Amino acid sequence: MDQVTASAEQSAPPSSRRRRLLRRVAVETALAVAGSTAACYAVYLALGLSFPSGGVGGVVMLVAPIATPLLVAPFVALPFARAGERIARLLEEVDETRRQLTREVIERTAVQQRLEELVWCDPLTGLLNRRGFFNLTGGRAERDLALLVLDVDDFKTVNDAWGHAAGDAVLRRIGTELCNLAPTGEVARLGGDEFAVVVDLPHAEMLEAIAVHLAGVRVVLPDGNEATVSCSTGWAPLRAAGSVDTALAAADEAMYAAKRRRANALRLAGDALG
Repeated sequence: MDQVTASAEQSAPPSSRRRRLLRRVAVETALAVAGSTAACYAVYLALGLSFPSGGVGGVVMLVAPIATPLLVAPFVALPFARAGERIARLLEEVDETRRQLTREVIERTAVQQRLEELVWCDPLTGLLNRRGFFNLTGGRAERDLALLVLDVDDFKTVNDAWGHAAGDAVLRRIGTELCNLAPTGEVARLGGDEFAVVVDLPHAEMLEAIAVHLAGVRVVLPDGNEATVSCSTGWAPLRAAGSVDTALAAADEAMYAAKRRRANALRLAGDALG
């Protein structure tokens, strides 16, 4: 019995199941009568027996193949039919339990994946978070890497002037730009407006292109207006045997040096205009 039939029988009301059970017994009894009659008459013919025209013997030979299964078959078929019904219900219960367990496994797997995302990923940008970044760089399997760090220039001003929704839009756009500019690297948001990009050391020239591109990025704000933001960057090599903290500190120092140079350039330009 297939799953659809078993499911239908399981959900059928008791009266319907009883009618189906009686129909099954009737069908099996009819088949038993027909089979017994055909078999007995075939044996009579094979043995060359003839039906007496009268007497008890002739009546017995004629009626016994029909009467015997008619009297016996219902009592034999009924227990088997009931057993079949019970087996069908048990199989359906087993199948339903299996489906329920499968659903629970899928739900638990989805929850576990979501928890892992919360542990390793930044919910705003979808990038690695600080913990995910250190897990990645700490397990770099003897690879020489280049580490770039950057932050958004005057990000506090962005929030103060345009609101935190605008600040979130800026961070998401920076994250998208970094992923596009470093398709073979790994991008992380270390916290606030600070990001990191890790690439294999032979691809370190990619970091220079990132620094140039992020000198001016146009961002569409939630209110539909556009704004241009810039980022300061700095990078350092991260050798296979080197410390992540040491490389991060060196990259930070390079970034802040670039930020100071930018501030000095703006000051000198302002003095010249004045």
